[in-house]
Amino acid sequence: MNAKHITVTGPFTHENLSIFLLRGSDTLDGSRFIPLDQALEQKFVTVHETGTVGQLEVENLSDSLDLYIQAGDVVKGGRQDRTLGVDFVLPAKSGRVPIPSFCVESGRWHRRADEDAGSFSSAKSSLSNKSLRMAAKMSKCQGEVWAKVAEAQDKLSESLDKNIKACASPSSYLLSVEDDDLLKRKEAYRAALAKIIDDAPDAVGYAFAINGEINTADSYGSGILFRKLWSKLLDAAVLEAISESRRNSKKKTAPVTADSITRWFGEADLSQIFERNEVPPRVRVDTRRNEKTFVFDTCDHAFNDTVLRSIHELFCLCAGNVCGASSSITSWLR
Repeated sequence: MNAKHITVTGPFTHENLSIFLLRGSDTLDGSRFIPLDQALEQKFVTVHETGTVGQLEVENLSDSLDLYIQAGDVVKGGRQDRTLGVDFVLPAKSGRVPIPSFCVESGRWHRRADEDAGSFSSAKSSLSNKSLRMAAKMSKCQGEVWAKVAEAQDKLSESLDKNIKACASPSSYLLSVEDDDLLKRKEAYRAALAKIIDDAPDAVGYAFAINGEINTADSYGSGILFRKLWSKLLDAAVLEAISESRRNSKKKTAPVTADSITRWFGEADLSQIFERNEVPPRVRVDTRRNEKTFVFDTCDHAFNDTVLRSIHELFCLCAGNVCGASSSITSWLR
């Protein structure tokens, strides 16, 4: 996403969460994509357990739709709940294709209740904590992901004044974010913010700030695709805001404005690509960074390498360290 091609509007604020809408023109046809959660609901996809923690297999059963999987999507079931590690596009009638994954539920390696141990039933959630997202994307270490899952559970438990770890599987990230009290807390945010895109037909993404600090931005080559993903994107931002609600900074900072977001994008536009990864069968992920920000651009070969998705994660790189990130991410950067 180039700052010259978008307009930022907002903020739209509830409690400690402020949302900004990113508005611009489509660069690809989003009507041909179906996100993973919708594809599972409509039986257009099967996510297969392989018996290997770090890899699943996905099969697009649709006759005409391209399946879009977003890094951080969490699938429920199998022998362990997993998060999918990369942005991924599968064309119609793809056959079974491997995709890297991480376990977000340590300890279980068997069927849970009446779930199918050989496949996965839903993908309604995604990783909501920035450190957890970055561990999956960058450290590429299963132990690091488990540690960040536990940290996310602890933060949410602190914010709700209760233990949200489920008795059925205390280590399960998904069961934790399905806690009834947490769902009620989320609804207050969603009631205030879910409909803000109704008056922005040209919205192609969003950015958000928590406790007065810029956090993350997500933009897409298609407004149609963004709208298909909006509910899950908002859900992740809300969960992160709730997890940080007890950590509201007392220091005086300048308010985050639309101009602040535009300047941030402009700075990120100047960053250099330092890694390129092909993700067969159809996309490439370019990773850029500067002293503040990591940018992950997912380029779709079917659209002449047009950027399908661009995600900005604000981190401070201080003397070779990633402030707020783990030691393994720091080592990976070096």
